[in-house]
Amino acid sequence: MSRALARLLVDTLRLSPPAERAGLVDRWAGPDVAANADAIAAWSAFEQVEQWLLRRLLDHGALAGAPAKLVTALQSATRRDVKAGMAVDADTADVLRLLAAHGVPCVLLKGPARRASVASLVLADARLTRDVDVLVPAGEAERVWRQLRARGYSPYKYDPGAVPPGETEVQGPSPYHLRTLVREGGSAVELHVTTERGLPPEQAWARLWSSARVVSWQGLDVHVPSGTELLWQALTHADVTRPPGWTLRYWLDAVSVLAAQPVDWATVIARVQPLPPGERTPALRWLSVGIRLAGTAQPAGVAPPVPFALERLLAWRLDVLATARRPRWRQKLLDEATRMEAGLDFAPPVTGRSWPIQVRRRCVELAARGAYRAWRFGQLGGGGRSQS
Repeated sequence: MSRALARLLVDTLRLSPPAERAGLVDRWAGPDVAANADAIAAWSAFEQVEQWLLRRLLDHGALAGAPAKLVTALQSATRRDVKAGMAVDADTADVLRLLAAHGVPCVLLKGPARRASVASLVLADARLTRDVDVLVPAGEAERVWRQLRARGYSPYKYDPGAVPPGETEVQGPSPYHLRTLVREGGSAVELHVTTERGLPPEQAWARLWSSARVVSWQGLDVHVPSGTELLWQALTHADVTRPPGWTLRYWLDAVSVLAAQPVDWATVIARVQPLPPGERTPALRWLSVGIRLAGTAQPAGVAPPVPFALERLLAWRLDVLATARRPRWRQKLLDEATRMEAGLDFAPPVTGRSWPIQVRRRCVELAARGAYRAWRFGQLGGGGRSQS
């Protein structure tokens, strides 16, 4: 039954043509959904897609027939996310006004960029956003950082008496942005100088500034990345070499762009092709799922060698979240299934751990993979190699 529920969830979330929505109202009002309302609520919280699911149920006219306890859980999470988003909006506008007062150009990134683009993206504000992410010219970054310090912001996790090697008050552990700044009751602020590993700050600024769109938001004219750059940021931010990047909240970043903005696929493919095989194939799989959820045509050159079995993985997650009681074992079951479907290797050894701990960790990972193989074999009636 979890397979049918997973298919229902994908059909609901996908931004599909109206003709594909037939029957969704009846399916959501069915007894199987009511019997598994708690599992669906737990799943939506794990994927962090409560607002996405709630809004799609409204779009489909299926909310009234959905289980009341599920709707209540989705509405509660949505209120939380909306409140957090409004706080980020206020802090983003505050930072933008400070930058404008000092003559510093900037490009919004990630969550703030999507929220500022809500008029031109689909479900752009349906993803939980907590940080203010802004790209500024590298030569201006420290000056702006200190201006924010003077406005009451403090460095996050910084002890002047114990700065780790290679770090300073201004430069924290991230190679992409200066040390995160926070203030009481406000959002974290990250002043980016680049957007991805291996991209020099000068190139990052030239790439995003030259292709940025200007939108009117909060009474300001702000620069946001083009559809191509927003999609690329969604992919790089997800970090598809790790299981968290394969949760639906990260795909929403891609879906909101793909459903509404033109994308230069030649540029995207040209950036994917030089990646090592262990990153290139997962990237293509990840992008193909985003295209499918957006309900758009698959462009040439993006289809992966082996399709990603989305419904199968979601069905497993529904079952695990409904039955596994021990948090650490539950997480291993979820992570290793994701790694198997995404074609990822085992997690690398943890530095500093003794070999008995490393061996025990690997044994747990092998056991989790064995459990998933057994479940998959049973679900598919022996056809564990087929794709969904």
